[in-house]
Amino acid sequence: MIQAGDAAVIEDNYFAYFTEVEEYFVRKRGRNLLVSPLDWCLIELWKESGIPLHVVLRGIDRSFENAEKRMRRRPLTLSYCHPAVLEAYAEHQETMLGRGDEEDQDGGSDDRRLHGEGVADFLRRLVGLLEGRDEEPTQLASERLRALALEVERMERVDGDRLERELGSIGCDLAHGLLEGLPVEARRELKRKVTADLKPYRKHVSREVLERLRQRQTERLVLEHFGLPSFSLLDLGLEVG
Repeated sequence: MIQAGDAAVIEDNYFAYFTEVEEYFVRKRGRNLLVSPLDWCLIELWKESGIPLHVVLRGIDRSFENAEKRMRRRPLTLSYCHPAVLEAYAEHQETMLGRGDEEDQDGGSDDRRLHGEGVADFLRRLVGLLEGRDEEPTQLASERLRALALEVERMERVDGDRLERELGSIGCDLAHGLLEGLPVEARRELKRKVTADLKPYRKHVSREVLERLRQRQTERLVLEHFGLPSFSLLDLGLEVG
């Protein structure tokens, strides 16, 4: 897997959105426990939706304040905070009407950029994990990863968001291909596991968000079943010691 020496490859600011949300939530919860993989998926959806970091933190604050007012226990998952985050974002959008887009940023574009040479090494390591496997989906994924590595190694710096989308597409296709090859009972068991994992989220997120989380969780568990990592810069970064 990814070695500790690769930590310098990924700039800290690329992961700031995710780590700051996690650390803030953990501090508010008062327990030194990391958030779940599904919570990470939810953070990713917030980021993809363009919700600024400070707005997410404001929504988390409101969630804990509401829980305290209602004499409820502190939220255990970020899903509880989702409605308040959306509410805070709607208010933020209203206040931003008529202002320049540059005022709605949590940092410059460099915050989402990676060193091209190191990223190419990242991708070649992923190819190495797929080598020796005879499943057709892994062979197709290897070809796409090699082509992507050739592309990025020519660049001094690479847009992290674009690369994340490319990796996500490769991982998604790989997971779905491997899922089709699983025995029927194994697919049923995986579906039951995903349904159970999503149970705490049903009350707090929309059907659309729930379906996106279901897809992400299914892909993650399929890759895990085959001993493969998630195809995400975020997950790779978290594995750095």
